[in-house]
Amino acid sequence: MAKQTGIISFTGKLGNLIGYRRNGQYYLRTMPETVRQTAATRHASRDFGIASRKGKLVRQAVTPHLDISRDGSLVNRLNKTLISAGKSQLQMLNGFRFNRHAGVENFFCQQPMMSPAGVVTIPAQTLRPEGTATHLEVKVIAVRVSFLERRITGSRTASVMIGMDTRFSDIELDVALPGKGTLLVIVQVRSFNGPLATANRRFVAADILAVVPPAVKKQRVTVIPDVKKVPRYKEARGKKYNTTLCTPHTVLLHQRE
Repeated sequence: MAKQTGIISFTGKLGNLIGYRRNGQYYLRTMPETVRQTAATRHASRDFGIASRKGKLVRQAVTPHLDISRDGSLVNRLNKTLISAGKSQLQMLNGFRFNRHAGVENFFCQQPMMSPAGVVTIPAQTLRPEGTATHLEVKVIAVRVSFLERRITGSRTASVMIGMDTRFSDIELDVALPGKGTLLVIVQVRSFNGPLATANRRFVAADILAVVPPAVKKQRVTVIPDVKKVPRYKEARGKKYNTTLCTPHTVLLHQRE
């Protein structure tokens, strides 16, 4: 490992050198002549690549709708969760926090719920005091992502402002989003003091509320009935004709005999 001391620093590959940054400093290392990988290493590398692609799609679909500051650990945390989820356990994303410093459960005594029809309900309650906050903004984000086609197929949002000083009735936010791909529903909460949103990361949250995989179409199975094998002409000669066989081929054999 060598430290870059020139005027121009770089990251990435340059010939047989690799530049990288660590703790604000730039370093160099040479590429290995050969890379030895075990089967387990190749498998882990493949899983990481798949999770990275999925994570990038999720971030591209969700983060444009978020109103919270960027979390520097988001990429690694999301990739780690997707690696654990594998191909068929995307529901493990339920509860994932886009802001690691706070969760939606911190703001409500009774947590938001989503119906099969795509309606998010915040049960009636009185909000907990949150510092100097006078209001809470609740924003629900629904996105559809096709991991198979590697594209975002749709998005929809709905929001409401809730006063901190009064008990409110059930609030329903409709974010039904039909279409192709996996449905992700995110609840974002921000504290407001009058017209101003707080910049304190402990008073904002954005969590995944629900993950709905795409519906799997049932494949129609066509059953081909068994066909009784007709003996060849030489095998059929000298044998008693089976009148139960009525195929043109057997009739021709009978005529020849």
